[in-house]
Amino acid sequence: MSETLIEKITLPNGLILEIWDTSRLMAGDRWLVSLLAKVEVTVLPEYFSTLDDGEQAYQDLVAAHGNSLVFTQEKVRPFVDEREFKDVLTRLCQRIKDNLVAYLGNPKFASLYVLKKYGDLRDRDWGHRSPPSEEG
Repeated sequence: MSETLIEKITLPNGLILEIWDTSRLMAGDRWLVSLLAKVEVTVLPEYFSTLDDGEQAYQDLVAAHGNSLVFTQEKVRPFVDEREFKDVLTRLCQRIKDNLVAYLGNPKFASLYVLKKYGDLRDRDWGHRSPPSEEG
């Protein structure tokens, strides 16, 4: 699958929203029109300052995911007639901008997203640990 960058938008909080066309021909003249919105979020230690184990939480997340995370959201329309491709692509792109720019541009988005990913990591790790044994 090939990706073509359509637009880069600098958000009010300094993050950069990239909108990628990931569309592909399905069969005959029918397309899967697909747009992928991406925002890279740097993992900063200060995002963990509200946690009791903030330094360890920061180190755990960086060990698992590296120094940055990528938020993605995809908008897809299947079986689009080739003649309608451009219009559908334009509408999907506008929908992404209408729905995501305010959300992703929020000053707290980066820290909340990083903490959510840490919560996901912690929940996943708890699911793989066996409960402590009871010794009496």
